[in-house]
Amino acid sequence: MLGFLALGATKAQAFIIEGGRPVGIALGQTARVNILNTGDRAFIIDGSKFLDNDGNVIATFRGTIDPGKTMSFDLDRDSFIREQNRVEIHFVIEGPVPHLKGALISLEVFNNADGRTTVFLGGPDT
Repeated sequence: MLGFLALGATKAQAFIIEGGRPVGIALGQTARVNILNTGDRAFIIDGSKFLDNDGNVIATFRGTIDPGKTMSFDLDRDSFIREQNRVEIHFVIEGPVPHLKGALISLEVFNNADGRTTVFLGGPDT
């Protein structure tokens, strides 16, 4: 199962969830975070981001996910410049309370050319 570290509520009453396992993406690939809302309230995703292995923000994402709906957030490796072909990344999801009770979160990496998934984290065996 994809491991997450919930850091809890802060003074601003927000939640922060950090993606459990970093993954590498290379030119020609996209990383996608999928969030399914199985709860009975909408989730507000605000201030969430993809980070590189040095903690630098590569991209941000936000949105509202209604009950029974899924939202995906993509990071295309071809959309940002780095010296190396491959970059290690992870993600952080932030938003106001209530927490993401009932959220199913996964991370996948796929090839842009053919859509083939090369990495999937979030199933019962990962």
